[in-house]
Amino acid sequence: MDYFNKFKSRVHSVAAQVNNALPGNPITREYEVLEQVATAGPGLFWSIYAGKKYSTGASCSVWMFEKKAIEKWPKYERELFLETMRQGVANLTRLRHPRLLVVEHALAESRDSFAFCTEPVFSSLANVLGKTENLQKKPDDVENFELLDVDIRHGLFQLAEALAFLHFDGKMLHRNLCPESVIISAKGAWKLAGFDFCIQGTSGSSGKPTFEMMEWDQRTMAVVQPMLDYVAPEFIVGGRCDMYADMYSLGVLAFAVFNRCRSPFAHDNNLDKFRKNVEQLKHLQPDVLASLPPKFRDDVKMCLNFTPDLRPDATQFSKIVYFDDVLTKTLNYFDSLMQMDNGQKMQFFKGLPAVLAKFPKRPLLQKVMPYLAAEFTIPDLIPFILPSVFLIAEQTTTEEFLKAVLPPLVPVFSMDRPYQIVLLLLQKMELLLQKAPENQLRTHVLPLIYNAIGSETIKVQELCLSIIPSIGRLVDRNAMKNQLLPKLLKLGTDGNVLSVSYLQFLLTVRIMNEFRWATWRDETTTTASGVGT
Repeated sequence: MDYFNKFKSRVHSVAAQVNNALPGNPITREYEVLEQVATAGPGLFWSIYAGKKYSTGASCSVWMFEKKAIEKWPKYERELFLETMRQGVANLTRLRHPRLLVVEHALAESRDSFAFCTEPVFSSLANVLGKTENLQKKPDDVENFELLDVDIRHGLFQLAEALAFLHFDGKMLHRNLCPESVIISAKGAWKLAGFDFCIQGTSGSSGKPTFEMMEWDQRTMAVVQPMLDYVAPEFIVGGRCDMYADMYSLGVLAFAVFNRCRSPFAHDNNLDKFRKNVEQLKHLQPDVLASLPPKFRDDVKMCLNFTPDLRPDATQFSKIVYFDDVLTKTLNYFDSLMQMDNGQKMQFFKGLPAVLAKFPKRPLLQKVMPYLAAEFTIPDLIPFILPSVFLIAEQTTTEEFLKAVLPPLVPVFSMDRPYQIVLLLLQKMELLLQKAPENQLRTHVLPLIYNAIGSETIKVQELCLSIIPSIGRLVDRNAMKNQLLPKLLKLGTDGNVLSVSYLQFLLTVRIMNEFRWATWRDETTTTASGVGT
């Protein structure tokens, strides 16, 4: 009861908060707003909530900003900040790429709030690294979240690809690449967001885009400007502005990932300190990067080079040795599955279990399982995918199995072609019986067995007969009478089960009959007892 009251209180608290934050905002007409999961953006002023679309029930994330949070600011900064946030969401909505956060509903503005919707979000990189401003309660998943080596490698690779798209296809400069601008999706992907300060390039005489220089004003509030700790030296000390400025920011972000959101140099929003610190870039000491993996230090050092031309571009950065890792390459391969034919996918899935055995459990559930489930729409691929799914399932708790593994498996239970699907599921019946609760087994697994008994494949029939004694306790009287026993008797009288052990068959029927008799006897006793009373 205490738990229920706490849960009920929390639900009412979230509902009250949302109602206060979004009076009259059109977003609330289409989306249900649930608990807060993260904060992001300049000053972490965007509050991110789990959400659902009313019309479809599809999960999403609702981003909200209350204007009253800045009502005490000077008018100039307040108006500048609001316009910056509007422009940032507009830029993100306009751009489409797998490495950018997907906007599902454009910005909706009311008198008191901003709101828009995106694909489901797990957290921001800033929150994961310990910066939790405006986050009322750190979700348990985030509180216990630890960035693993595979997360960092794959995440930085994804950001490099995002910048490559911006620089070479979009001819744009992000100008504020920092942990507050990086979103970790519900599937564990690092998505680039925070386009509040990005600018479009203009074609120069050389064919390369040129960008307008940024003037960072120390007299203006820092939150309405790009984060100074991540700004490239050329923005402040003069020179030029091009895509290599973002690569400097990527180098600082890579450093921050290994240092709990701390940058190599803390400028404290002071331009004099900035100029003094960037002089050290000309002769960067090895101990500055000591916290980074040894094979990654030289690459980050190149990104932090004082001279822009000596930094790698985004494509070059994505090809460094640090990303030449079997787990990273496997995740990258998953990203390119859509471009493969079924034959190529089959070859990939055949060898996948050996690689997945090297993954930690959390990336398997968060990153890998959604990729596998997405391929269940092609029946011919499922026999090649199921061994990997079973490998993941073996590592899960019951709660994890119910949340991440069972839901995508449910449609597979009703498939009978190709027959290898049923065969593989029956072979792993012990695992399913161990992981799934009885109500789920009755709903999804028993119908699989009932249908499989009538299979034309002898091996499937044999497996069914060997499984039936272990699932007898799950079969109620009506199902025993109308589903199981008729199929068993038909199997025995048709004469098609030549390879099935006759003794095994008789034993199975006997067990079923005993179970049926015991059920009838218990029901009769209960009825008689009731009459006597």
